[in-house]
Amino acid sequence: MTDDAPVDPPTGKGFKARKREDHALVLIRELLASLDDLPKARRIMQELGRYYDPVLGGAIVEVGHQRQIVQAVEAGRIAEAEALIRARYDLYVKDRAHLGRGESA
Repeated sequence: MTDDAPVDPPTGKGFKARKREDHALVLIRELLASLDDLPKARRIMQELGRYYDPVLGGAIVEVGHQRQIVQAVEAGRIAEAEALIRARYDLYVKDRAHLGRGESA
């Protein structure tokens, strides 16, 4: 074997090549899409409430936020509920360039 033998190009199948998907962001997108199904939205918010955000010092969607969102949906103020969810999303991704800067919820 000689030193000038062709080298196979990298296949792109390494840890650095794979983009890590943040499950919390997936749930936030599902929540926004599920506001017309309140039982499903409640389940998603409950799951998001389990995700601790050390930067914010609490849950991504805390119980108080969950109540506000549910009250807005029940009163037919979907835009208000969406705004609350997007505000939490914005706080969550604010200092995390690796989580989705440039993406929208």
